[in-house]
Amino acid sequence: MMDAYHPARGMMKRGVHVLGILALLATASCDDDTGTLAQRVPQDAAGQDATLDAGVESGAGGSSGDAAVDSSVDGGAGADAATAWQYDLDGDGNLDTNLSVATCAAGTCLDVASSLVPTREITIAPTQDKCIGSLAGDRLQLIGSHAGDAMHEVSVLYCRNDGTNAPPALAIVDVSAGSVVAETIAPLAQTNAYADAPAAPDGKRHPFLAPSYGDGENAAGNWGALCVYRPDLAGGGACGAHFSSIAAAPNGGSYFREVGGTLQDLDGDGWQDITLIHHQRVQTLSPAKLTEISSVEYDVAAISEPGSPKWFHSGRNYGTHSAVVGKDGALRTVEVGGAPIGTFSDTNCNVSRFVAVLSSSAGAPQSRTLAWSKYFGFASTIFGTIDPAYASNPGAVVSRAADIMDGCVHRFSDSRTVMDGQEAVLVNYFAQSAPVDSCLVEQYALYLPPTWTDAKSTAWYSCFAKNAKASGVWGMQVLRESDGSGLTGGQHVYVWGWSSALLPGGEVVYLVENLPGAGAFDLSDRAPSQLSVLALVGGLFTARGTLPVAGRPVLRTVAPSGARGAGSYTYFAELELADRDGDGLADVHLESGDWVGYSTAKSAFVTK
Repeated sequence: MMDAYHPARGMMKRGVHVLGILALLATASCDDDTGTLAQRVPQDAAGQDATLDAGVESGAGGSSGDAAVDSSVDGGAGADAATAWQYDLDGDGNLDTNLSVATCAAGTCLDVASSLVPTREITIAPTQDKCIGSLAGDRLQLIGSHAGDAMHEVSVLYCRNDGTNAPPALAIVDVSAGSVVAETIAPLAQTNAYADAPAAPDGKRHPFLAPSYGDGENAAGNWGALCVYRPDLAGGGACGAHFSSIAAAPNGGSYFREVGGTLQDLDGDGWQDITLIHHQRVQTLSPAKLTEISSVEYDVAAISEPGSPKWFHSGRNYGTHSAVVGKDGALRTVEVGGAPIGTFSDTNCNVSRFVAVLSSSAGAPQSRTLAWSKYFGFASTIFGTIDPAYASNPGAVVSRAADIMDGCVHRFSDSRTVMDGQEAVLVNYFAQSAPVDSCLVEQYALYLPPTWTDAKSTAWYSCFAKNAKASGVWGMQVLRESDGSGLTGGQHVYVWGWSSALLPGGEVVYLVENLPGAGAFDLSDRAPSQLSVLALVGGLFTARGTLPVAGRPVLRTVAPSGARGAGSYTYFAELELADRDGDGLADVHLESGDWVGYSTAKSAFVTK
């Protein structure tokens, strides 16, 4: 008989490259339950990543597609140089340059088209830029002029594929000189990486290359360190010249690395510090001091479910992490374990669903602690025993029943809002009345030898996907950001997003779909209706108007970066807004193709 089962970390998204629409977003959902990392990888590669799919399809709730491409991604040397510049290379506030990473005769090159320097092709590496794993972070970033000339250097995130290995790499390019001035390459066994560029007090940025998903339990070898660009130091060793190493293996080397992290100055020295997200903890590293300044273990479910098996969720911190400074001066990280608005095909729904806030005093990183958490649910079943004797009756050894779609959290943007002057977190959640299928037999079979075969994985995911039609009601909850107190809530509504730019006066208003009665989780049994425009006043929705045509909003996807990070391969879902008629107010794009907005002349929302 095997030991009692606690589901392991999740799965690595294979084959997602940072180049292109999906790459920057890396919208995989580090998915489901058990097995070693090696066992989980092929299962994820089979395409069981509904959140990834949601990044490029409209589905029942909001389209994305090309809107997913942030302007900070490749401009392409072939862009119209007169009208389509995407980068400000000299920092004067005017766009003047296009940059892109491309295959060239020499291998991989940075293509430069600019009004400031001649069009050029700068060799980055003699290898092809083809990743085996996933890169989390901006492909190209302007980092200031460390060389002291009039133009920014550029950091380039890519992979060095020699036909056998494809480790992630980060190059620093001096565009003026047309050369690579520094480079760091991950260990050969690594295929995943996270990169960003924290700012120093002088405003210059210091890119780093860090371990990402799966480090700590990588059978091919763990990384356990990041490399940060410090041109003022010699650097060297495994990181390369002018890159300095910082140990990134917390908890005595017993850790499981998630995808990304956040940037925020925790110790008050003027440098943005780097917080890496792991299962069960976050670890903060100082690019100035080149050392760990904080490591905090916390359990997002313990407060809500003290009677459940400890770490039944494996400490997953998947979802968005937003580093903010509260009105009271506290440094907070707002974590929302949920799926982006409108991703109804993602029946795993982040696997672990929660809202939590970490808090510390300014300048005191060691004071960081879990301020509060609210646990909403866990997708699949936790079994106390794995034994072939229970193959046909796994219900006899359930230690925590699956929530299926119950408690599924959907988040807009980073879920932060303000209600009655109070900083708050608003999420949608699903209250399931009945699942379609609990899929106990299919799930249990995954853990019996031979584990996680393609056939077993397909059976499990095919069964669980039926629950997109689970019946129940959608609702919303508003929690005070500082202490998690419930401020308001209601059912039979789905909040698609909010903005302070829709009405004169800047009041925050919410686009709300009314959903009377029970219905399917994925809204497939409901035609889109006219959205209500509502304010939250005194804890109550207060009418501000109704959109003139039926339809759900178009959603654009924004990649995690800087202070807004993520523990999983996901994105921030935002409304697609534009001032279509130049009246100073934002208009809303609907899936029908209509643009709608407020008319001051008619004191109503109209089609623009």
